[in-house]
Amino acid sequence: MRPLILALAIQLVPFAASAQGALDSIARIAIDRNLGLRQGRESEAQGQLAIRQARGLFLPSVGVDARYSELSGAINIGDAVNPAYAALNQLLGRDVFPTNISQTLPFKQETRLRTTVPLFNGALLANLDAARAMADLRGAERAAAVRKLDASARIAYLDHARARRAVDVLEAALQVLQENERVAARMLAAGAVTGDVVFRARAAVADGEQQLAEAVQLRHASLGALNLLLDQDLATPVPDLVDSLLPAAAPVTRDEALANARRREEFEQVDAGTAAARAQGRAASSAFLPNVALAADVGVQGANYAFNSKHDVAVASLVLSWNLFNGGQDARRREIAASAERALTYRTSELRRAIALDVGTAHDAIGVAQRALAAATARVDAARRAFQMVDRRFAEGLAAHLEWSDARTQLTAAELNLVLSRYALAARVVDLERAAALRRLPN
Repeated sequence: MRPLILALAIQLVPFAASAQGALDSIARIAIDRNLGLRQGRESEAQGQLAIRQARGLFLPSVGVDARYSELSGAINIGDAVNPAYAALNQLLGRDVFPTNISQTLPFKQETRLRTTVPLFNGALLANLDAARAMADLRGAERAAAVRKLDASARIAYLDHARARRAVDVLEAALQVLQENERVAARMLAAGAVTGDVVFRARAAVADGEQQLAEAVQLRHASLGALNLLLDQDLATPVPDLVDSLLPAAAPVTRDEALANARRREEFEQVDAGTAAARAQGRAASSAFLPNVALAADVGVQGANYAFNSKHDVAVASLVLSWNLFNGGQDARRREIAASAERALTYRTSELRRAIALDVGTAHDAIGVAQRALAAATARVDAARRAFQMVDRRFAEGLAAHLEWSDARTQLTAAELNLVLSRYALAARVVDLERAAALRRLPN
C-alpha cells in the first residue's frame, strides 16, 4: 500500500495550493489508470490503423503466382501443326518447317509477377470515408467516457471530503457532550442537580457516539468508492481538501450553458455515425458503376523452367468489371444506409432535448445549492449564538439541562447541514461543468 500512497502524494503535491487543483489531479489520476479508458484508447488506435488500411487499397498490389503441373490427356499443339508442316515441306521439296513440335496446353509451368493498380473504384473511396467516420466515433466515445469519469472522480473526492468533515463535526460535538456528562456527574455528587440530568447527559453521549459511528462508516465507504475509480487499494488514504478553496460556480447564464453544451461529445458520436451511414450509402451506390483497374504480368512459362527471351512473357491488361444485376442487393444496401441515416437524425433531436434537460437541471441545481448554503450559514450562526447563551445560563444554573441539550443538538445539526450544503454546491458545480462541457478535459 505504501508505494500507492507515495505515488498519489507525489502527483498531488503541485496542486496542494487549492482544492480545485487537488480535484483536477484526482481526475487526471483516475483517467490515467482507468482500464475502460485504456480499452477506449486501443479502440481509437485501431480506428486510425483502419484508416491506413483503407488508404492502402489505393496503392498497387504486387504478388507472385507460380504453377507446375503434371499433365495427362492435355492438348498437344504439335499433333495439329506437325502434319501440316510435313505437307508443306513435301510440296516445297525441302525441310523448311519443323515437324517435331511438342507443346501442351496448358503449359506445364507458369510463373508470373502480377501488379494491379485500381484506376476507378467508388467502393474504395466510400470505404475510406467509413473508416474515418468510425475512427471519429471511437474518439468521441472515448472523450465522452473521459468527461464522465472526470466528473465522477471529482464528485467522489468531494463526497469523501464531505464525509470527513461530518466526522470532524460529530467528534467535536461528542467531546462537548462527554464533558457535559462529566460536569453533570460532579453536579449530582454536589447535590446541585437531580439524577435525571445525568441520565439525559448519558443518553446524549450515546446518541452522539451512534451518529459518529455511522459517519465513520460513510467515510470509509466514500474512500473505497473514490479508490475504486483511482484503481488502487480501497483503503488507500488521499489528501484532504480545503473548504475555503472549493470550486465556485462559473458565471454563465442558462442560455450560455445550453449553447456551450453543443460541444458535448455525444453530438460528435452522432455526427460520426451519420458520416458512417452516408459512406455505407455511397458504397452501395458505387456498385452501380463499373470498376476499372490496370494489371501487368511479367514471368516465364513453358514445358520446363528456363529463364531466357524465348520463355519470357509480359502481359498488360486494362480490366473492367461491372455487376449489372445481383438480385437487388445493392439497392437494398443503399436503402438500409438511408434508413440508418434517418434514425441518427431522430437520435440527434432526442439527444438535443436530453442534453438541454441535463444542462437546465444542473444550472437550476446550482442556484438552489447557493441559496441553501446561504441559509445553512445563517442557521449555523444563529444556532451557535443561541447555544452560547444557553450554555452560559446553564453554567450559572439558570437554564435546565434539557434546554442546554436541545441547543447543543441544534448546533450540531446546523454544522452538519453547513458541511452538506457547502459540498453539495461544489458537486453541483462539477455536474454543470460536465453537463455544459464547460471544462477542458485532461488529455
